[in-house]
Amino acid sequence: MISFLKIFLLFVLFMARVHANTNSPVELRVQLPWLHNAQFTGLYVAEFRKHFEKEGIKVNLIEGHPDKDAAKELASGHVDISINGLAGAWKASQDGAQITNVAQIITGSAVLLVCRISSGVYGPNDIVGKSIGIFSEYDKAIVKKLLQKKQIPEDAVDFIIQQPEGIDLVNNKVACVTALVFDEYLSIMEKGVPYSDLIVIDPATYGIPILIDGVYVRTADLKSEAFRHALIGFIRAMRNGWRETRIAPNLSVEAIKAKSNNFDREHEVKGLESMLTIIPSDPRKFGLLDIGTFQKEADRLKAGPEENAIAERIWTHRIWNQLQAEDGERHFLTVGTKHYIEEISRLTIFKILVFFGVFTYALSGVLEAVNRNYDLWGRLVLAFLSGIGGGTIRDLIIGGDRLPFYYVSDYRYPLGIVLVVVITSIVSAIYPDSYKSKTFKQVKKYSDVFGFSALAVAGAVYSITSNLPWFWAPAMAALTCAGGGMLRDIVINQEPVTFKGVIYEEAAIIGGLFVVAGLYLSNYFEHSSLPEYITIFSGMAFIASLRLIVYRYDLRYPKFLGGQETSH
Repeated sequence: MISFLKIFLLFVLFMARVHANTNSPVELRVQLPWLHNAQFTGLYVAEFRKHFEKEGIKVNLIEGHPDKDAAKELASGHVDISINGLAGAWKASQDGAQITNVAQIITGSAVLLVCRISSGVYGPNDIVGKSIGIFSEYDKAIVKKLLQKKQIPEDAVDFIIQQPEGIDLVNNKVACVTALVFDEYLSIMEKGVPYSDLIVIDPATYGIPILIDGVYVRTADLKSEAFRHALIGFIRAMRNGWRETRIAPNLSVEAIKAKSNNFDREHEVKGLESMLTIIPSDPRKFGLLDIGTFQKEADRLKAGPEENAIAERIWTHRIWNQLQAEDGERHFLTVGTKHYIEEISRLTIFKILVFFGVFTYALSGVLEAVNRNYDLWGRLVLAFLSGIGGGTIRDLIIGGDRLPFYYVSDYRYPLGIVLVVVITSIVSAIYPDSYKSKTFKQVKKYSDVFGFSALAVAGAVYSITSNLPWFWAPAMAALTCAGGGMLRDIVINQEPVTFKGVIYEEAAIIGGLFVVAGLYLSNYFEHSSLPEYITIFSGMAFIASLRLIVYRYDLRYPKFLGGQETSH
């Protein structure tokens, strides 16, 4: 009996220990890139307000030092997370480390070139022949890129390694210095340089973004589900810390004071004010790394003509996407997929295809007007209704960034339609039966097919990039193709032929679903835009094929669904 009790007690103790270990918080060592200051207030507030504890994690914030490289500390295994810039992470990856950005804290312009007007600098062009203070080769590369943008020779300025806190600018040893908006820039004014004597040159204004304060982890650690879960909690807690910092910045300064060994209240208050301007105020965007910004800085950081495959894949949205899903903000496409679609929609070839579709539809409207003996004004009206009517209805439904209408901001659409009307009117006046010839009808038929496919895919793309739910994509594809024709038919008091059994919009709907399915699969290839290209252009080919099959076999709805026996 006693032995049984001993065994039972040992079992209870063992299970209690297992239970305790299961519920023990996950420990995360976080390496900061610099000394404790306002730059990391959100982390301090999250710790003080026990947001990390609520997420089941215990965070150890390790202070940075000028001689300590945060990225190397991570790569060597001394810490689990490092907060550092893309430049440091990129260099570490070039040296063989495999680390990944899972969230971006600072998204605004943090690195500036600060100059004194009294040194003769009134703008970027005035730095020629001047001395510029830099902290590192990285700063030097930023200034060189700025010189390149302004078409100024690199040897037109002298680079000098500057002292901390912008002292060289204060003492007029240099005309300009590189400075952080929340640190050195403030120190320069605190040391007596009046604001009226300073001019700030923001590299981002010239297309030179600088990503600092990203959340990096070892790539191999992302294979662990437990670690990914802890990361999601870490980012959510940090987001809450910055949200509460924004609500009560003066109280949040006390969290800095508790951490800093060299606390200067006035400096930290101003630094925190600056930090809040470069961190997203919208919680739904906190932590999101913008791929376009990354690509611009990556282009500048590439060491040679050949791309480093590891460095190119130094980021992932996997953790951020999961955080959004847990917050109920998940979209059916990832940020990466939408970014690549937007890139494709800005391509010249894509725009040409859309123009072709619009002008082909405008031609149909003109020919209808000519056939009805309408005057020039009537021809213009039918051409505009046919060419841009569907896109207008689509953009009214979408709203947002699709307004004002695309043809209002881009004169090429109305100008092109006017030219179509004028040229068609001249040709029809000289050759009245030209548009009735068999050759013209064949050319017109195939032009309509390819114009239809381009507009259908464009409608789906614009719906997706405007963040509409997935089921609107096929609807917008059909509306873009058929909306103008329906408006034209209303004006000329004619029943839409596509309501009489002709298979027309249906091809756009099926094509829209094809595009949605292809893009959904593209979510699994976040570092490549190739799947998106394949989806978009194969979608056009697929829709064109459907339309050609309908033409070839004269496919129609059956009679019980409204189909007619007469050929269309």
